Amino acid sequence: MKKLISLLLCLALSLSLVSVSFAEDVPNLANTYYSYGYDVGFWMDYFFHFYDEVPGIGRVFYAGYALNQIVYTGTYEVIAEERAYQCWPDRATSEAAEEGAEIPTGTAPYTVIFYDFDGNEIDRCALDETHLYNDMETLTGIGGANAVYDLDTDPENSAFAKEYEGEQAVVVLSLVDPDDDTATLELKVNGKYDDLVVLYVEGTYSMNEDQTEITLTPADDSDPGATVTKNEDGTYTYVSTDGDEVVLVEVKGAEVAYQLKGSIPVPGMDGVNADLICDLLDDNTAVIYADFMGNRMDIDKGTYEIDMATYSFVLHLETAGDLTTEGYAADMVLNYKADNVDPFGAIEQTLAFVAE
Repeated sequence: MKKLISLLLCLALSLSLVSVSFAEDVPNLANTYYSYGYDVGFWMDYFFHFYDEVPGIGRVFYAGYALNQIVYTGTYEVIAEERAYQCWPDRATSEAAEEGAEIPTGTAPYTVIFYDFDGNEIDRCALDETHLYNDMETLTGIGGANAVYDLDTDPENSAFAKEYEGEQAVVVLSLVDPDDDTATLELKVNGKYDDLVVLYVEGTYSMNEDQTEITLTPADDSDPGATVTKNEDGTYTYVSTDGDEVVLVEVKGAEVAYQLKGSIPVPGMDGVNADLICDLLDDNTAVIYADFMGNRMDIDKGTYEIDMATYSFVLHLETAGDLTTEGYAADMVLNYKADNVDPFGAIEQTLAFVAE
């Protein structure tokens, strides 16, 4: 009897292990691209690039929407959980549908969960072996919503190859020598780094789980590698294989000092506007971008200064050139004009000063 009970327990355990094995048998998205695009006089495209595990960070994703103008990055996981979706099968079907027509629905066997780098869930969507069903509300982009993204089986020769190459290598950690602002180290979301602390070296990096020990491995064996250790005071000690030792500090992003805001029509969406925002940062840089439902699309950038004689902002922008605000204090406006900005075309809008 005891042998029978033991046998049954072993059988139950085996079935349990098989069940767990099946539950964990999900698609491996490492080093894959899922893409969606259409012709609007030029090729408009949207894609996800899924990376393999980046030690100390996790499995990283990059989402580039509307010619890499809207970008999301973070980490992801795939779970064996069915998920319903609501997506048009292709652009032609959605354009041919009558106004108010229901978006087709379905169910896929897997779910992709997207997180920011702090581990907070951003959104999730359905997935099968060859399609990603992007009906997400947060991780979305103008023109790329409620769409089926196809697995790209030949990225190098793909119609999307140019945009893949234009992927923005988002920096996850930026360090600098406080005594030499040209001596920098940048760790990027794609697992690569740029090291200008002593020499210019490129390569790949790895980190421990709490990101306090970083190992830099050069792409060229003739270049020096390095280890970077985070200290208790928040600084980092950089030690190269050549023996160079430098203390680095983290580069903090500039904060918004002043802001002007207007609106701009969203291409392809009659009567719908996005916010058109000019941020003047405390490092005297200026950024102009469109914001639609939390999706940011950069339009222009440059520098600015304050004309103390007229209490106006003088902007020097890469696309629009030199612009000066008009009016004073709460009545201040910026008349922004640019000839050709994808995907908006010509822009001529007035932005008003945002009072605190």
